[in-house]
Amino acid sequence: MLEARSIVKRYGVVTALAGVDLTIGPGEIVALAGENGSGKSTLAKVVAGAIDADEGGLELDGAPCAFTRPRDAIDAGIVLVAQEPTAAPRLSIAENVMLMRLPSAGRRFDRRAVVRAARPYLEEVGVDRDPSAPLETLGPGDRALVEVARALAASPRLLILDEATSRLGEADVERVFAVVRRLRDTGTSTILITHRLREICDLADRAVVLRDGRVVGGLGRAELDEHPLATMMVGRELSELYGKRSIVVGRPLLRLEEVVAEGAVEPVTLDVHEGEVVAIAGLVGSGRTELLETVAGVRRARGGAVSVSGRPVRAGSPRDAIEAGIALVPEDRHRQGLVLDASVRTNVAMGQWRSLSGPGRRRETAAAAEAVERLRIKTAGLDAPVRSLSGGNQQKVVIGRCLARTPVVLLLDEPTRGVDVGAKAEIFDQVGALLARGIGILLVSSDLLEVLGLCDRIVVLHERRVAGELTRAEATEQRIAYLAAGGDARRAA
Repeated sequence: MLEARSIVKRYGVVTALAGVDLTIGPGEIVALAGENGSGKSTLAKVVAGAIDADEGGLELDGAPCAFTRPRDAIDAGIVLVAQEPTAAPRLSIAENVMLMRLPSAGRRFDRRAVVRAARPYLEEVGVDRDPSAPLETLGPGDRALVEVARALAASPRLLILDEATSRLGEADVERVFAVVRRLRDTGTSTILITHRLREICDLADRAVVLRDGRVVGGLGRAELDEHPLATMMVGRELSELYGKRSIVVGRPLLRLEEVVAEGAVEPVTLDVHEGEVVAIAGLVGSGRTELLETVAGVRRARGGAVSVSGRPVRAGSPRDAIEAGIALVPEDRHRQGLVLDASVRTNVAMGQWRSLSGPGRRRETAAAAEAVERLRIKTAGLDAPVRSLSGGNQQKVVIGRCLARTPVVLLLDEPTRGVDVGAKAEIFDQVGALLARGIGILLVSSDLLEVLGLCDRIVVLHERRVAGELTRAEATEQRIAYLAAGGDARRAA
């Protein structure tokens, strides 16, 4: 159906794609796998007409084609769900779903007709909200599902999902995968880009692996397995991914006493000790992020108290939380974690600023250089804009800024979203080193294997209340899922 031949794309001195070939057959699900910065998203954007290749070309149904803009690709049946949301938040949910099919200027606009047209696509992806409500009223998970619904409304022949599942819980991921399988049965092809190797093994017909802008190999359906796939991606054997160290848990650091977060109906009390990782697990919308942001002072608690090493943290004051030693890696790196047009240097160093004057260029350079080396951030240089980095490398910049402050308590909200398996191992190694130095970590993650691999205790939320707590020895995927769905804590023990 589609063939990309010898695709080359350069950004200054950086070669993002170095002669990549890719073939997609009708009704085929092909996964693009690789580390952050390997060229996956760049290739997807070339195929979708979002960027021009410097060399090489595309063939569609055996005939050469050239897309000068995304609209040309959409008209040809190629639709991209991009890694970062491309929605219009102040338009309605329905208008966002039908965005590619809205009438042109000067033609009559029937809002009710748009709502009617959008409804079946929303039902297919599982968004049960009023289609006429503004998109900005949705959380990140439902927004991601709306992006998929919009792609379906464009009647694709080739659907490109670039980290489309990274903001979704397991139930929503399965719903999206069911849609992809249905599309395959009708002859629609899919390019799947995801850092969740289990998703590739579950869904793809084959995987094509990129490294440093080149295709280094591939695996057929019968060969798809997480270990050889990870090894091919990073070019080296990976030891135990999580590598949870045995650390003696020390004194209490973070204390939540009867804290009532925004939208919660019951208070939460918990401790995080030195050298301990405590997870907040639950379904999307269960209140995990709201609780973490309350601890960080981003949201004002409706009751209760937060303290670090016995020092009270003033409710609703991010500054007070930072001064107490709390650092937050937020859920949405673009809206909450980065200044996209600023440099890597500035984004890392601003975590150390005490005033608008900053710490001085020499200290900024030292902090940024250390973060780039420690987390293996792929960038053209310290002065490169963060916007030019891949999504996973942008996430590393956010983590690097938090680590530059040497926090007492680290709050991680989906820290490995959009991060490849090799980078995950590096991040987890840094987590282990921090724990050995005596910090405490409060983690929110939708990846249950990550929760089970890293955490000492797991607090499970259901509908913004604590459904139960499990120790590392007690925790299994089934028990966590049971509690997250509202199961009885006594039966989960």
